[in-house]
Amino acid sequence: MRAIFHPFDHITDYLLVEDEQAKHLQVVRIKTGEEILVLNGKGKKAYAKVGNITKNSVELLISKVESAVHQHHIHLAVAVPKKDAFEDILKIAVEMGVESIQPLTSEFSQYEFVPGDRFNRILESALIQSNNSFLPEIYPQKKLETFLAENQHALYFFDSRPNPNKGQAGGEEEIVVLIGPEGGFSEKEAELILSFPKIFSIHMPTPIQRAPTAVASSIGYLLGKASE
Repeated sequence: MRAIFHPFDHITDYLLVEDEQAKHLQVVRIKTGEEILVLNGKGKKAYAKVGNITKNSVELLISKVESAVHQHHIHLAVAVPKKDAFEDILKIAVEMGVESIQPLTSEFSQYEFVPGDRFNRILESALIQSNNSFLPEIYPQKKLETFLAENQHALYFFDSRPNPNKGQAGGEEEIVVLIGPEGGFSEKEAELILSFPKIFSIHMPTPIQRAPTAVASSIGYLLGKASE
């Protein structure tokens, strides 16, 4: 089913889509009577049929509204790589159902994340493509050291360096996946991370991955483990 994003809070039997969203529907040649899924990014999804179409608006007739729940509680903390790579990470995070994203500053991080319209469009596009009911919450960027001092959840560190001394993943409900920038974490930073009391260091036998690939493979690994 074709989906659109609309930040509605309360909805009854009717929704008028205007401006860019209406133009998007018209570009894809939406037709009267076609079924549409409307996602608000906060867990609500409305099923609708297209009604009247004008030059600047599309009428949606709502048949039912459902509330979704998160399928898992995986959070992402990532030392921000270059802008293009970080944009890829945002898309992947939405597609993988990540609940929140914490951008980090580390020794080799390469970009300062500043929220803006471009990033919102990337997130919304990924939401529509994946039919995810939730947009991830994105926190202000902070230093790695500050994040480690404040984090309360189990931390899953996907390290390019083997570390046989850290145990296997536990059964925690709320977990944070920690990913380094393109150059990885420095030796000093890795040592600090591994001193965290609730840390699981995981080394996958792969060549060095780009940060977006590391995000996808790491979360996929954890979801696979959870389904065993």
